Amino acid sequence: MRDDIPPLQMSFWRWVFAFLILLPFSIKNLQTHKSQVRKEFKFLMLLGLVGVTSYNCFIYSAMHFTTVVNASIINTLMPVVIFIFSILLLKDRPGKQQVIGVGIAIVGASFIIFRGNPTQIMSLTLNPGDLMVLCALVFWALYTVLLRWRPTQLPLILFLFITFGFGILFHLPLIIIEYSLKGGFDVTPAIAASIIYISIFPSIFAYLSWNKAVELLGPSKTVIFIYLLPIYGAILGTLFLNESFQSFHGIGIVLIFIGMLLVTRDIIRAS
Repeated sequence: MRDDIPPLQMSFWRWVFAFLILLPFSIKNLQTHKSQVRKEFKFLMLLGLVGVTSYNCFIYSAMHFTTVVNASIINTLMPVVIFIFSILLLKDRPGKQQVIGVGIAIVGASFIIFRGNPTQIMSLTLNPGDLMVLCALVFWALYTVLLRWRPTQLPLILFLFITFGFGILFHLPLIIIEYSLKGGFDVTPAIAASIIYISIFPSIFAYLSWNKAVELLGPSKTVIFIYLLPIYGAILGTLFLNESFQSFHGIGIVLIFIGMLLVTRDIIRAS
């Protein structure tokens, strides 16, 4: 849909529909927890700005200027940025095992991204979209660590409902500017289906899952699962795009799982 919907409007309507879907599940809770909402009001506003508006506007805009390969490579830095924010805000220093695990996972992800030929990194060219991806990564890392830094006392669905609402408000001046420069878009069945999809799955279900994982595992352990993305990409490409599953996919997957096991070994032992 990149060429069919202007990026900021795509992000805006994604969150509008996600907000409306959560509305009937949140109104009653909003009345019940209104005093707690007042206490967390400024922090909820910050999370809406960082995790809903800033992250999504930057990442959608970036894909108009950069390639999937460049974006994927930059995203492998996510655990490093989360480690930095964890040290600054949580005073949580990663152990040697975590650092080694992340390093191995980065190698595994790069093996898949570069299709088994690491020398391709020499042919990469940087562009403004890469900087946007990096900004998006920083905002998502900050959002993730802030979730742990000041855990909400609100029910998770109500928490998302309110942060989505703030995110929509922060979108408004941006889409006004974008609309004046680029215009709107025609609503076709494909576009409507796409917006509904990203409103339900990458918005509601993904944010519910991510936030709960951060609550249970902490940012540094949750982020290692980012490296499953190249694996999912390889599997889905094989299933739906008639791409062949090759040896570099297998090597990359093995390295990613080794890295993940090292980072999460204490969780596995505890269970």
